[in-house]
Amino acid sequence: MPRVFRVMRKEPDGLPTVNQTSLGVRPGIDVDLDVQNNVLVNGKGMSVAPNWRDINLNRIPKRLRRIVPGAGGSNNTFCFRMGNGAFVQGAFGNGLTLEPDSATHGNVAPEQVIPIATYEADIAATRPDWQED
Repeated sequence: MPRVFRVMRKEPDGLPTVNQTSLGVRPGIDVDLDVQNNVLVNGKGMSVAPNWRDINLNRIPKRLRRIVPGAGGSNNTFCFRMGNGAFVQGAFGNGLTLEPDSATHGNVAPEQVIPIATYEADIAATRPDWQED
C-alpha cells in the first residue's frame, strides 16, 4: 500500500470524518460521473500527497505555523497518513488505486467504473487504516 497523507477532520474516536470534504469526494469536482451516476475511470479521485510537506499550505492547520510557515488551514483539521509503500500507481484498498499525477500529488481513484455510492463506501472502508500524523 502506498504511503499517502491527507488533511481531514476527525471524529471523537480519532479517525477521519467520512463526508465529501474530509474522507470522501465531491461529485463533479473530485470525480466525474456518467449519466447513471457511475464514477468514471480517468485518474480523478480523492486527493492525497506523498508527504505532509507537499500538502497545500491553505490546507495545513494554522496551529502548525511554527512547523510550517504560512500554514492557513482550519484548526479543526488534522494531518493523517496511510500506508508505507512507495508513492506509485497501484492498489490502494478494495476497489481503489492510487493514481499519482505528479511527484507531489495523486488521487485515490476507483479501479473500474462503479456507482458513486460504491466508490464512497470503498473510501469509507479505509477509515480504520488512517493514522493521525
